[in-house]
Amino acid sequence: MKRNFARFIALFGALALCLSGAAMAVEGTVVDATALRVRAATSTEAEVVGKVYEGQIVEVTGRVGDWYVIDYNGESRYVSAEYIDLGNLEIQNTMGVINESSVNIRTGPGLDYGVAFKLMEGTNVTVTGYENGWFKIRFVDLTGYVRADLLSVDKLVTTSVATNPTNYLVPESNKSVAQKIVDYAYTFLGTPYVYGGKTPAGFDCSGFTMYVFAEFGYDLHRVSTDQYKDGTYVAFDDLEVGDLVFFSSNKKAIGHVGIYIGEGYFIHATSPGDVVRITDISSEYYATRYVGARRIV
Repeated sequence: MKRNFARFIALFGALALCLSGAAMAVEGTVVDATALRVRAATSTEAEVVGKVYEGQIVEVTGRVGDWYVIDYNGESRYVSAEYIDLGNLEIQNTMGVINESSVNIRTGPGLDYGVAFKLMEGTNVTVTGYENGWFKIRFVDLTGYVRADLLSVDKLVTTSVATNPTNYLVPESNKSVAQKIVDYAYTFLGTPYVYGGKTPAGFDCSGFTMYVFAEFGYDLHRVSTDQYKDGTYVAFDDLEVGDLVFFSSNKKAIGHVGIYIGEGYFIHATSPGDVVRITDISSEYYATRYVGARRIV
């Protein structure tokens, strides 16, 4: 996993102290188990430190794979998530980490809903709710639902009264052209990489950027080396949504290009055998190969 889940525990604690409004711990009810074993770790082989019983209310503080983290006699312990019912919750914004290699984020809480986009293992998301075994999440400006066992979460906190919920969906008429370009790029998430590709049947990196910008009337050069001449130079600290970001394996010849989507992420057609995906620009591979950026819009 690109990020160690444990490194965020301290951050989660600090965030919890800063949350505004009335808040309370998430409560779950033991179901379908006369006596549910409480374990010291997330394994059926781990030491049994106690039991909770059907109908008993437990304080749930997080989730790791198929296990809920609960407060048991003042200690963080683990129980099988299969036997804990959380109901439906509005969760005060907290952090989660995708824990599988490629995860479908859906438009609703169930497999019958369409795939809105995909996220890779180690991606950080904001958790805003829980419904029918699915977490509602926000990633940059995208929202969707992820199956609960595919997200590691710490410090679950729910609101006692839903007040002034944040609406993360910006009306289309109020979006900038750059944001519309990024939104259009999202529609190609999961499209296969094809060398020389420049259509939705398959893209290479520069074919992807050229195709997306062309939809909005911007005529980019065909290859990434030449696209680095398009638009105007942008310093890394001044990156904005819609900027083109460029990379090189040798810090000389441009070899890769993507579209910055904000909050340290970019969308790109990656490499042979892969797909259009969203990547952290500060990840070791890309941070060490970053060359510069150009603003087209």
